[in-house]
Amino acid sequence: MKKWLVALCMCLCLFSLTACGKEETENVTLSENAAISISESNLSTVMGGVELQKENPSEYDAQLASYAREDKEGAQLLKSAFESWSKSQEDIGELLDEAGSIVNNNVVCDASGYPMNGSIEYLLKGSSHDAILETVFERGEIKSITTNVQYDMGEKMGKAGLNTLLGMGTVFVILILISLIIALFGFIPKIQEAFKKDKKPESKVEQAVDNTIAQIVEKEELSDDTELVAVIAAAIASYESTSTDGFVVRSIRKVR
Repeated sequence: MKKWLVALCMCLCLFSLTACGKEETENVTLSENAAISISESNLSTVMGGVELQKENPSEYDAQLASYAREDKEGAQLLKSAFESWSKSQEDIGELLDEAGSIVNNNVVCDASGYPMNGSIEYLLKGSSHDAILETVFERGEIKSITTNVQYDMGEKMGKAGLNTLLGMGTVFVILILISLIIALFGFIPKIQEAFKKDKKPESKVEQAVDNTIAQIVEKEELSDDTELVAVIAAAIASYESTSTDGFVVRSIRKVR
């Protein structure tokens, strides 16, 4: 059976059998020994899962997928716990002692001694940074297992300053880009004028014919086709200083 799944099941059995700090009392706090047992079991689970993911990713995926078919929420909880521990490992370094200590335990039990709501914070000593393994209970179920690295004040201020710098820098860069785009709008009319100047002008013959056709189109209702052909032929002959005998107008079509 899967090692880290077995460890999680053992964890649930442990705190269900350990009972709370007081007997025959409702809504009492989980005992420190039970809190330590749960935290150590959770630590073993997340360490084993991350180790399996590194050594044999295919088996890790297969086990997680198999568990998800039985309990989708439980599989998602384990995956989140593994990711949280994996991201924190570099900052924690080597664990100096896997036996940590409880720094906060506010888990409330029911009358039978079963943990219901609250959280356990388990302090771990690392070679680079200490960390807190936090287990959160809600309505008698484990809702999350997260690893929070403990940074000193200088490191926190440095990270906050870096985040502020990145945020403000991004805003200023976007504003500069917007300003440049707005400034380029002034060049658009000049570019349009340049394209108009580069356009090849019409020849004088084309202009004369277009003007003649435009004038005739306005009086189209008052003239028949024969008169239209004669007027266009006369306009061309007049411009070329020739007679209408030198060419024949076979068709007339309107162009834009």
